[in-house]
Amino acid sequence: MSGSIAEVKAQLDEAFRRAEEVAGQLEGALTLLEEAQAMVIAATDGSEHHAVELLTSALVDTRDTLAHSLASLGSAVQEVRDYRDSL
Repeated sequence: MSGSIAEVKAQLDEAFRRAEEVAGQLEGALTLLEEAQAMVIAATDGSEHHAVELLTSALVDTRDTLAHSLASLGSAVQEVRDYRDSL
């Protein structure tokens, strides 16, 4: 580890700030995906057409992947915060 502990902590704080910005953007994207899914379902009145099912499935898969990524990011940030606090 190069630099003083104070420098390392400062750099980690900046990384946390940026990670929080990304998390906020991901949460916004999740909301948009959920709204888009609801719009597709409402607009197609529950149609079972292959194209509608494909789009709905893609929106659900994307939302699930994004939610998982957001949770992973949160866990990783917390682990590094704990590490930072132990310095």
